[in-house]
Amino acid sequence: MVRFLKFSLWFLMSAFVTGQASAQVNVTVQNQQSQTIYVAFTLGAGQVPGTINWGNCASSASNNQVAIGPGASCNAVVPTASSSSRLCASTSSMGTTPNCYNAQTNHQTMVETTFGSFAQGCYPTSMASCVWYDISLIPAQCTDALWQSQNYCSNTGGAAYNLPVQLSCQGQPTYTCQGPPANTYGNSGYPGNCGNPNATCSGNSQNCVVAYFHPMFVPPYSQYQPNAQCPAGSTLQVTFLAGR
Repeated sequence: MVRFLKFSLWFLMSAFVTGQASAQVNVTVQNQQSQTIYVAFTLGAGQVPGTINWGNCASSASNNQVAIGPGASCNAVVPTASSSSRLCASTSSMGTTPNCYNAQTNHQTMVETTFGSFAQGCYPTSMASCVWYDISLIPAQCTDALWQSQNYCSNTGGAAYNLPVQLSCQGQPTYTCQGPPANTYGNSGYPGNCGNPNATCSGNSQNCVVAYFHPMFVPPYSQYQPNAQCPAGSTLQVTFLAGR
């Protein structure tokens, strides 16, 4: 089964009609950091900036990213799409064309999302809209085989991590990942408060798997993937937490 790749952010599912049915997701991005952060959104297909309306923060958006001040929130709207997508953030501008698919190389925490509608990504397929969500820290060259044979993917590029984040949706799993970086799992600098990647449960507790440290495509890891669907009518909240 193909895994849907999917920082506080709010996602509210809704459908609207413009000649034919289309679905969109309302988004609130919250910054609990003590400094301004810059948030970008990239589609997997073509690795191009995703369509997003930054709403009340539109005047702070330029070069395909939005600047969010300390303690501030932005209300935005994202249309559903069959492509997987990523959100990433930085404490400085990410240039003129930020690409969250370079987050591993840039050591940025990845919020992976897939905004679906009906049979294009939602379960059940009758659901008008949904978003799958997860946190990924996977080093650029890390594989499941190297996770098992090379001291938790040591020397494979270092963790994709720069900011702590929490993802939640009412009635669905909460994933909380914070630093500071530690050496519990090899030398990649995975954040020290980001769950247990070897656990046999997913979400809600630091005793469980709450983020992708490695791809988790093969057993037994594939049974406990920290990936969940926020259904239509619910809210997915993604928070860039205070601290490291």
